[in-house]
This record gives sequence, C-alpha cells and structure tokens, in this order.
Amino acid sequence: MIYVNRQANENVVSAFMKRVKKFNLVSRKRKTQVEPPKLSKLRKKRKALQKIAYDAKKKMLEKVSKI
Repeated sequence: MIYVNRQANENVVSAFMKRVKKFNLVSRKRKTQVEPPKLSKLRKKRKALQKIAYDAKKKMLEKVSKI
C-alpha cells in the first residue's frame, strides 16, 4: 500500500504519481506479470509426483469402470 503525504499546494493525484514514479512500481509490476517465477527443483519433483499419482488413480478408476 502506498501512503501519500501531499504538500499544501499539491493535489492527491500528482502526489500519488510522484510516489509511483519514485519507487518504479509500474515497471516492477509489469515484470512480475509477464514472467512467472521459476519453480525450484523440489517443486518440480513434487509436481511430477502429483501428476504420476493422478494418472495412476485415473487408470485404476477406468479399469473398474468408474469413469
């Protein structure tokens, strides 16, 4: 959250824009939106194991005609 303390002769919008430009918030936000963070080795491994477990469960359910 951004807190803005404005001067007496300054309106809220201009004070807010100065604060945003000072901390470079717009470009930092765009960067995080475009490029998702990379998964660690442990997360990749867990994701792969979850996928294997899901596929095995699905095959078993198909075998017993539940799906």
